[in-house]
Amino acid sequence: MTDATYQPKVYRKQGGDELVVASGGAITVESGGSLTVAGVTVDETTLAMTGLTASAVELNEQVLTLDIADGSAEAVYYLLSPHAGTISKIWTVTDAAVGTADITVTAAIGATPVTDGVVTIATAASAAGDIDSCSPSAANVLTAGQAVNFTVTGGGSGGTPRIHLAMVVTR
Repeated sequence: MTDATYQPKVYRKQGGDELVVASGGAITVESGGSLTVAGVTVDETTLAMTGLTASAVELNEQVLTLDIADGSAEAVYYLLSPHAGTISKIWTVTDAAVGTADITVTAAIGATPVTDGVVTIATAASAAGDIDSCSPSAANVLTAGQAVNFTVTGGGSGGTPRIHLAMVVTR
């Protein structure tokens, strides 16, 4: 007599067109085996996702960095984006206090300023490790291989501080 309470955790739906993996079930592909999804083969050399904790958005973010040796020297610095995407955040951190005047770092793509793409590093109560940021809202789309320029102004004189900049590009 068949046990009516037996419920497998991996089964084919009636008709055989769909494989179901219920809670507690698993599909194991042994060494040398592969799984093909939409024509793409996924095997032990192309997929290792045990313990993955990043979200899809985080996996599609790229952080590009730039070091500016002297925040008091007015200059233009360039950063290349190897991938197309949207600038979603710009962060700065300083190695020392800002000398005598606020420093502004203004992002632009070519001659077009990035909307809301200005980071202000305030001199008031500044110290090493201060973090500032901006969240660009428009004119922030990059093509692969395009450069972003950062115009640094202010800071007074004195050769300090060094500025580390991180730009987040979401693909």
